[in-house]
Amino acid sequence: MFSRAQVVGTIALTMLLPGAALSAQGSGKVSVAGFETDGSVGLTRDEYDALGRALSGLLSAQVGGPATLVVKPVPAGVRSGRVDVGAARAAAAKAGAKVLVVGTLLDQYGDIHVEARVLDATTGAPIAVVRGNPALAKREQLAEAIADLADRIAAQPAVGGVSGSGSRGGVPVAALVLYGKGLRFEDAADNAKAAESYRAAVRAAPGFTEAAAALKRVGG
Repeated sequence: MFSRAQVVGTIALTMLLPGAALSAQGSGKVSVAGFETDGSVGLTRDEYDALGRALSGLLSAQVGGPATLVVKPVPAGVRSGRVDVGAARAAAAKAGAKVLVVGTLLDQYGDIHVEARVLDATTGAPIAVVRGNPALAKREQLAEAIADLADRIAAQPAVGGVSGSGSRGGVPVAALVLYGKGLRFEDAADNAKAAESYRAAVRAAPGFTEAAAALKRVGG
């Protein structure tokens, strides 16, 4: 559907999950960096920002462990939607991670492509490119697409994680955006607004386990 050049060429939000050190049986800890997002129609840039945060949190939780989301200011001259891989590697090293995963979402008029780059956290050398399931190619299938991508990443020898947990589907994009906004509020230490967003996400998707866990985490 999309070429590799299209996906990488549209990468553009410096968003890190340095605390998301996942238990890995193969090479040690894994850190999930931000989800790079680019889209065309249907969502605002702010909503894509929140969606990128949400997908990062889902991927981290489903590959192996809870995420701690840290967002850095976007450097001058860099448009939003981009992960600073150098900063992500530094954060991963600080967390003791040996493997870094960077996700990408490309959304063109509701047709989506998700993939992840698995990198050596120390050297930045590529280990694998893990592409999403082409059968999960619609925006409303995002939660299921991320769960499937988590399974594929966990199967990589360098990762050796255990997936299969978390929300597998039935979570609408609106709920994912609310979850992402909650993560943003939580990162800003505004737990009251974070709880409000997480609560709204759970109302929109009662089976949204990550949002329910986040609500509990902030005391909601």
